Amino acid sequence: MVQSNSLMTISELSDRSNIPVSTIKYYIRENLLPGPRKTKGTRAYYHYHHLNRLMLIQKIKTEGNISLDKIKEIISMIEEGERKKWEDGSMEDQEAKSAIITSAISAFRDKGYEKVTIADLVDAAQIGRSTFYKHFKNKKDLFIECLKKIIFSEMQKSEKDVIREEEILEVFDKHAKAYYNANPIWLDMVNQLRAAAINDPEEFADQLDEVIHLKIDLLKRGLENGIRTGLFRKINTSLMAAMLLGLQDYNDYLMKEQEGKTAADLFDEGKDIILYGILKK
Repeated sequence: MVQSNSLMTISELSDRSNIPVSTIKYYIRENLLPGPRKTKGTRAYYHYHHLNRLMLIQKIKTEGNISLDKIKEIISMIEEGERKKWEDGSMEDQEAKSAIITSAISAFRDKGYEKVTIADLVDAAQIGRSTFYKHFKNKKDLFIECLKKIIFSEMQKSEKDVIREEEILEVFDKHAKAYYNANPIWLDMVNQLRAAAINDPEEFADQLDEVIHLKIDLLKRGLENGIRTGLFRKINTSLMAAMLLGLQDYNDYLMKEQEGKTAADLFDEGKDIILYGILKK
């Protein structure tokens, strides 16, 4: 697997992967490959996650005549395996790691990424430095794991329910409210990561892209499940996931602008627009 913090243009990505630019663009349109990171103007950059994905697609294709839908399914299974691997380990080690991450989320939210020290994180978790370094390479490593825990926790909650057809909307409403209520924690953490990526793009840009990709993937899973169960019509789930993420990111702004509105009011109004649209019936 290739690992590097260097960014690439699509031409450079094409050269390194030996895949034509037109094919790379086609993979992006078909949701086999994440989109690039855009900068001001029209510049778009790619990183090692894109290169690794292209290499994986090519490896799968060499195994035989495999359809794009099957490749998507295989890649989804591999990503799911990565998530499971993140959750694996002995029960004792996993509980210790989870406890450190939970306490670290509070520490990062209280002081901010830049001001938090290893000493702060060790004190918050009530552990020794040797225990800290057993599980994490450094502060940055723990910070990224905190964001992943927030996302994976949402995934676990959404996968636990076995839904009967008559309960689909009720379960959707429950999951949407849980997602909405978790918004402040997510925003605090991801905004710190965005700030870090602005200040030090070579160090943090890849991690920001990875975390946003995971978050959008979580939203897509929920939407695709809604399509499978018959709750939603067939839509572009990538586009809708990005729209929902944007709505979540600007929720604090909406709360300040909509005087007299409660969080519950905005949730109900937002759900009404998302489910029923803006056209007058």
